[in-house]
Amino acid sequence: MTPGELRRLRNKPQDKSNLAKISNSLIEAFVSKNNLGALKILFYIARGKIELDEREIREIHIDTNSACDYCNIDIKTLKRNLKQMSETSISFIDEKNDITEYITVIPYIKITTKKIELKMFSKILNLIAETKNKFTIIDVENLMQLRSKHSVRMIQLLEMIKGFGENIPKRKRYLLEDLNGMFGTSYTRLKEFERKILVPVKDELDDKSDLSFIYEIIFEDSVKQGRPSAIGIVIDLLDNQRRQRRFFV
Repeated sequence: MTPGELRRLRNKPQDKSNLAKISNSLIEAFVSKNNLGALKILFYIARGKIELDEREIREIHIDTNSACDYCNIDIKTLKRNLKQMSETSISFIDEKNDITEYITVIPYIKITTKKIELKMFSKILNLIAETKNKFTIIDVENLMQLRSKHSVRMIQLLEMIKGFGENIPKRKRYLLEDLNGMFGTSYTRLKEFERKILVPVKDELDDKSDLSFIYEIIFEDSVKQGRPSAIGIVIDLLDNQRRQRRFFV
């Protein structure tokens, strides 16, 4: 493949049917619960056209085989993850009026060999089709290839970085405390986070994703004696040309 062909490939518009816009808070809720399968189902729902109206509860119908094929899971896994979603609630807090609501993500599920019928509250669908607050647009087809919930979380961060303005460097700085919060971990040393999260996530994204990253360790600069402590990382977005060449040459 010539450089010009490769450049046209990278700049090719994404298939909009595979794009999902979803609230960061909803993604973080499932990442913290270690539920990768539920995340995939959530993104599968999000890639469809969700039309919101005044009804409190909406019905959604999904083809069972299509959902399994697209999410790269079997029917047993699909049922297990839908059940977990029926047991997961999201909190809505109105501090001004001192009101707290807990709403189940999917309160009703009916599964047959051909069709899945879901009933969902509009407040949850608003998070899936989020337009007002923080959200990320993600290529769902790319995400479905991933096996690690941490890789899914990293893709969310990389898509956010990718969306930075044209003249803004595609990089982001995170301290260990920030990383623990985003990935649902509690490491006290950056070295452990690097070994157990960053390295395997980078390996998977390098192999399976159109987006990957490189990173640089940030060291504490206030230490006058001894070896400075690692306190965070700088992530730079990496357009995964190696993977593109492997599949398209």
